[in-house]
Amino acid sequence: MTRLNSAYFDMTSSLRKIGIVILISSSGGVLLYTYLHFSETGSLPSSENFKGFLASAIVACFTGIALYFTNIGLDKWIPWRNFFASRLGLGLIVNYLIAVFLCFALSSILVSAFGSALFWITFSGKDEDLNIKALILIMTVIFIYNIIYALLYSYQQYAVAQLENLQRERKQLELQFEALKNQLSPHYLFNSLNTISSLIYKDTPSAEQFIRRLAQTYQYILSTQQKRFVTLKDEVDFVQSYYYLLRIRFQQHLSVEINLPSNIMNSKIPPLTLQILVENAVKHNTISSDNKLFIYITAQDNTYLKVINTKTALSSNVQSFRVGLENIKKRYEFFTNRKIEVRDDEKFSVSLPVLHQKEWDAEVEHKHIA
Repeated sequence: MTRLNSAYFDMTSSLRKIGIVILISSSGGVLLYTYLHFSETGSLPSSENFKGFLASAIVACFTGIALYFTNIGLDKWIPWRNFFASRLGLGLIVNYLIAVFLCFALSSILVSAFGSALFWITFSGKDEDLNIKALILIMTVIFIYNIIYALLYSYQQYAVAQLENLQRERKQLELQFEALKNQLSPHYLFNSLNTISSLIYKDTPSAEQFIRRLAQTYQYILSTQQKRFVTLKDEVDFVQSYYYLLRIRFQQHLSVEINLPSNIMNSKIPPLTLQILVENAVKHNTISSDNKLFIYITAQDNTYLKVINTKTALSSNVQSFRVGLENIKKRYEFFTNRKIEVRDDEKFSVSLPVLHQKEWDAEVEHKHIA
């Protein structure tokens, strides 16, 4: 049923376009006939020249339909998107040759069938001056037609680019929202409140510091929900605050070491990326005095960020880990063709491409061009 509806829609759309072509081309044919009649006879055509109007409309109509299907073929053979100048130049030449051939051929056939007075009494197909005028008029019309055709294509591509850009932005915001929703989960808040409750009587300074760091993490999460990028330095600062909360909860059983060169700290990274990987390592592994977890955040040749964690006894919450990792992969796809590398052997490691200036500039440029 869906295929039938699609086929019906395509056929209806094609017929509508052909109808528009017939209307415009026949109207143009009548106008050109009016001009040539006035140019040759010194007077505008009247109702007595009905056959001339009709013949001109028929010639223009068939020519317009032929040009319509010719341009569809040219669009497939030489796409505007890849060869704009070549497509425009070839279109001018091919359209002109077809228009000249059809106009003269069809006019000759009609004159042979209905007599030379079909257009006006003094009409002659051998009149050189008339033929030159006709050739110039056809050239002018074809030039205008191809320019308008190219402008319509450009506008269509602009509209498509705008739509694609909006879809990209929407997809990015959906992924951002998904990451944000996971970080603001009731489970995370419940664990934090339990930690505060256990600290508040036995270690008030630590409870105060915990609350301050918790507020910082929420502030960061909320302030970056609409951002495509943050600096690596901001993300690392956030991870350090987040690690403080984890360290209060897991004590010395969890260790997070960050060793990154200063020359990449101003590079960009989608917000919450490192935090999600740290959190997933915690969720994915059992942490206890017998199962200590070590997480390392480092760089490889200044081209990849590496988040490596040791492996302990498996936790039951494996699905949430994969969801978080897929979220990161999809967000990186908006900014670079380089893939995120995941290795799961003695240790679990995720390598994230360092997003250089040209890559986030390209994303901004794409948005403005679109």
